[in-house]
Amino acid sequence: MSEISLIFFMYHHSQHCVISKKGLMPPPSTNSFTLFPLLPMELRLKIWEAATEDPNNLELSCTPTASYLPDGRWFSHSKPPIIFQVCSESRSVAMRCYDVLTFSPDVVGIPCKTQLYINFDVDTLWICADMHIKWARMLLSKNDQLKEKLKFLAVNEKVWKDLNETDLTPGYNGGILPWLPPTKAIVCELKALEDVRFHS
Repeated sequence: MSEISLIFFMYHHSQHCVISKKGLMPPPSTNSFTLFPLLPMELRLKIWEAATEDPNNLELSCTPTASYLPDGRWFSHSKPPIIFQVCSESRSVAMRCYDVLTFSPDVVGIPCKTQLYINFDVDTLWICADMHIKWARMLLSKNDQLKEKLKFLAVNEKVWKDLNETDLTPGYNGGILPWLPPTKAIVCELKALEDVRFHS
C-alpha cells in the first residue's frame, strides 16, 4: 500500500469509527498494589518490618485528681499504629517490634484503658505539657520498662528542669504523695535515653 493510499485509508476509517467515552476503562489506581499477597513471604515480611521503623509519638498524660478520682487516671489520644490493623501477617510482625507500655504498680493513678504500643527503637514518648511534675517523676523513675528502654522523650522544658533538680533530704510535699524520698536527676534514671525534645 502506497503512502497516499495509507493516509486515505486512515482518514476514511477515522470518519466512520466513533469510540464512546463511556466505554473507556478508568486509569488504574496508584493508591493500591493488588499483587502484594503474591509476593514471596520473605519480601512481604521485610516490607512490614520497614513499616515499623516509621517513628511515631506516643502521647501520655494524667487527669488531675478529683474527689471521685483521688489518684488521677492515665490517658492517651495516640492510636495503635496502622500496621496492627492491616492483616494478621502485619500484626504478627508488629507484635515482635512493638512493646505494650506497662504501668508499674508503684505508679499512682489508674492505668490507661487501652493498650499503648511503642517501638522503643524509633518512637518518642510525648509527656503532655499539662502533666503535673509528681506524675511525670513517678512515671519515669518507677517504670523499669522506661528506665531500661526509653531512647526518645519529648517534654515541656520547665518540667524537664524540675525533673532533674536533685534533693538529698526527704520532705513533706502534701497532697497524695505526702512523703517523698530524696530525688535525683531523672536523666540518670533513664539508661537508654538518647534524645530529649522540648515542646510547649
